[in-house]
Amino acid sequence: MKMSSYFCHDCAVANGFLRPPSKGDSLTDNVYKLDKYIKHTIPRSSSSYKTIVTGIASESYQNLVLTTVASGHVQVDGHNRVNIVWIGSESTGIGLQGGRFVGDVGAFKVVCHSDSNKIHGFAIVVTELTSASCIRCGRIIPC
Repeated sequence: MKMSSYFCHDCAVANGFLRPPSKGDSLTDNVYKLDKYIKHTIPRSSSSYKTIVTGIASESYQNLVLTTVASGHVQVDGHNRVNIVWIGSESTGIGLQGGRFVGDVGAFKVVCHSDSNKIHGFAIVVTELTSASCIRCGRIIPC
């Protein structure tokens, strides 16, 4: 499988990777995207770790997706999917483990940005991120 490639925000814009979702596209307009939205906005008891977007769910989720696309760094994965990571200056969500809230989350990731049928996002813990170099300019970026 092909390795992932990483682009800083400026190089991602120059290469055309950071385009806003098409006007009128919904983040819940099919079963797949609705399932991902529900998974990451409605707290449910779960033994595995997951993150929940905080705030007014639909508004916060949409704003985080748009902000991530407007400001994030790009990963083109081994399957040519465009994923975007953005580190927020405030909380993007909360961690949930075994039905208990376990910590604040400060970053957001949009996956499958290049596929309008699968684009969705979720809050991520900043400490889970690593770093990579932009393949175009060499700038160090979170991924």
